[in-house]
Amino acid sequence: MKPGIWGVLLGLWTSVCLVSAALADPLRQALSDALASGKGANVSWGALALTARGTVVFATNEGRLFIPASNTKLYTGALALDRFGAGQVLRTPIHAAAPPDAEGVLRSDLWVLGQGDPTFGANPTNTSYIDPLGPLADHLLGLGIRAVEGDLVLCDAALRTAPYGRGWDPEDFVEWYGAPVSAFVVNDNTFRVVATPAEAAGMPALFRVEPDLPSLRVDWRVTTSTNRNHAVAYTRTPGSAGMRFTGRIPLGSKPWTPELAVADPARHFGEALRDALGRRGVEFIGNTRVVHATNGLPALELMSWTSEPLAVRLSRCMKPSQNLHAQLLLAQVGADAARLSGDATNDVAVLGLQPMKGLLAKAGIPEWAVRLEEGSGLSRSNAVTPAATVQLLGFFQNHPQREAWMASLPVGGVDGTLRNRFRKGPAAGNVRAKTGGLRGVAALAGHVTTAAGEEVLFAIYANEAPDGAEARARIDRWVELIAANAGRF
Repeated sequence: MKPGIWGVLLGLWTSVCLVSAALADPLRQALSDALASGKGANVSWGALALTARGTVVFATNEGRLFIPASNTKLYTGALALDRFGAGQVLRTPIHAAAPPDAEGVLRSDLWVLGQGDPTFGANPTNTSYIDPLGPLADHLLGLGIRAVEGDLVLCDAALRTAPYGRGWDPEDFVEWYGAPVSAFVVNDNTFRVVATPAEAAGMPALFRVEPDLPSLRVDWRVTTSTNRNHAVAYTRTPGSAGMRFTGRIPLGSKPWTPELAVADPARHFGEALRDALGRRGVEFIGNTRVVHATNGLPALELMSWTSEPLAVRLSRCMKPSQNLHAQLLLAQVGADAARLSGDATNDVAVLGLQPMKGLLAKAGIPEWAVRLEEGSGLSRSNAVTPAATVQLLGFFQNHPQREAWMASLPVGGVDGTLRNRFRKGPAAGNVRAKTGGLRGVAALAGHVTTAAGEEVLFAIYANEAPDGAEARARIDRWVELIAANAGRF
């Protein structure tokens, strides 16, 4: 996209002009009708579609601010990729005062310096929930450690940040998608409950917690019922890591397996590491401590754990729309900025928003067109314009990191949050785009190729949408109309 397109969008190509042009253009009329008819008439729509050459395909309210929901991750991901590059890795050091002795005893505290690496037990599975830090424990065994006489010390000094982004709803804090942000991450800072009905109605339902760790205490008050549907509620007492479950599970039903957020990620990581070492016969005599500074850090680095490269981590953030991973990327940008500037800010995720201004300037996006207070999209105070998002997409058209950027986006009918959308038709396997959704909000922004072979960059936002499914269906139809176009723009 040409750098001067912003002036074109806000000058000659106003929404008023485009609406008038739409009346004489069958495609634009169809695109307008896809949004404006029926229930769509009650929705606040903002949209912009441009060819990669900069030709306007359609626009309405393109310069107006909209809540982007998880389209926010486009900005966070772009910032991290532009700053660090696709090959950047995170290195988690592990220190002690001395190596293990000849008998394999480590007569020292064992320090783990968390860096916010989200790849420990990433993409939780049946195996990773049970023994998520097994690979790390195996590496420690490889150093000859058979017993530890000191404490396990979890230090989060490298990534000091608030556990929840600004504007996150406290109601989400127990859900997997609202998992707390920390220098320590394992299994996306979630755990799982596996519940099954008992043999007879009225009996307590059976359950187990994965992983089975001390801090994951459960007050289980769920019974087996003859009702057809599950009806289970769960809450966490403020200041407590434990949770209470109440309700019923139908007799003869399949297992109910909710994934929920842990309350204390650092302690959870420590318990998971001790458990992994214990499974391998390593005796840990000391306690587990969480510290926020490196005072007392032993000088010897026993080993370090290296994450997957940013290209992989970005894909794991964007495709499933992982909120924790997005906020971690923002915090890591902030931590890097703090290191370079000497800023002692406690919350590096907040500091990470400062370099965003530089990215917007490089991309030719005015600051007023992007207002973010966190990196995931959970905040309803975030606001962007469709034009800003399309400009960002255009910025990566010729960016050195374009390949990693494009590979991170969900593909219609194939993977991520688009695997069940665009499963057939002209956009199937064709559209690459980031989704977004909150109550009353639906969003989609990315790339699609027309039947004539033209690449189109687009962003479309629905705010004040009374029916999210209806809004998404209209967005999908809008994209499919563009994909099916056989003429040149």
